[in-house]
Amino acid sequence: PRRLELQGVKWAVENWSGRQDLVLENEAPKNSVYVYGCRDCVLQVKGKVNAVSLDKCVRVGVVFGDVISGVEAVNCSSVQLQVTGAVPTLSIEKTDGAQLFVSKRCAADPNFQVVTAKCSAVNVVVVPDPDTNSEEDPQEHPVPEQFISTFQGGKLVT
Repeated sequence: PRRLELQGVKWAVENWSGRQDLVLENEAPKNSVYVYGCRDCVLQVKGKVNAVSLDKCVRVGVVFGDVISGVEAVNCSSVQLQVTGAVPTLSIEKTDGAQLFVSKRCAADPNFQVVTAKCSAVNVVVVPDPDTNSEEDPQEHPVPEQFISTFQGGKLVT
């Protein structure tokens, strides 16, 4: 069954298809967002949240502001995540095709991390701040999928 409801401290957004206008108005920063089994959807999360998780989603976009602990996508395909505020970590696992749009402010944070495992076609796009009237273009950075490891001094170095 489709749902978009607050269950305790977790927003459940489940089994939606073909909706480009899903909006979640969050009031309490302790709440997290769990998006499951959605297809061809766009979700906008308004208000600060503790965490955002996507699981088994296909062609889904999520736009969010500040996230306290982190954002993760697992078992997904062709997802887009857009950070308009601050987030410490974007974690992508077992996902084919992820576009991660981050603000210049977020990318400049030395503690910001993108963690990937068993993924392909992951790109991080740094978007210029909208309040600056610069003609700066977004900068796209592909996340490496292939690594070379060699032995150096008896240790494996990647």
